[in-house]
Amino acid sequence: MTHPGRRKRADSRYAAEASRLSGRLRQLREQAGITQEQLASSAGVAVATVRKIETCIVTEPGYFTVMALLQALNARHEDLAV
Repeated sequence: MTHPGRRKRADSRYAAEASRLSGRLRQLREQAGITQEQLASSAGVAVATVRKIETCIVTEPGYFTVMALLQALNARHEDLAV
């Protein structure tokens, strides 16, 4: 069930960017040799959040969530570029 004001994945204007973000975050996490659980713990977010971003269920993650994940990975926003 969708909530009022929430876009469905297919309706998001950021679907392509979300796909690139999910793939790049997963790649950075795997290069760091850590699990989703370890990343979530280091970033101070729920493991479900990491999973949803990496599987592109969340197409518009919060800015501060992404920044926390990058910080936990010792990465910068420039590192998201493929």
